[in-house]
Amino acid sequence: MNQPNLVNRIVIMADNEVGIIADLTAALANEGINLETINAETTGGHGAIVLTVDNYDRALYVLNQAGFKAVGDDALVVRLPDEPGALANVAGSLKDAGVNIESMHILSRQAGYTMIALKTDNRAEAVAAIGSDFIV
Repeated sequence: MNQPNLVNRIVIMADNEVGIIADLTAALANEGINLETINAETTGGHGAIVLTVDNYDRALYVLNQAGFKAVGDDALVVRLPDEPGALANVAGSLKDAGVNIESMHILSRQAGYTMIALKTDNRAEAVAAIGSDFIV
């Protein structure tokens, strides 16, 4: 069986302040690092920013040197039909297999499909539960 593709994501925890995204993206741009995806969410006074870049190791170093609390994780890339219930089916399969979803982010929606980055507590069991037809 082929090894599923992984997305090396960077997760940054930050206070919800004006200019965080500007400072973060400037730090990457100044080092010639291309931002591929970004998701940002805030709750109260804190936020989480999840991104992918074209130079993962360098980006982690640059962001931490710039004072951001940046950590990396890896995730499975799952391609689902963009229709009601598709994600519920995947989540149900993981639940039935006893696999915990640690994080999930929609990367893109196009041409009738949704691509998600999925981090679980057991990657091998997640792949088996989801099925290789959905893993990119």
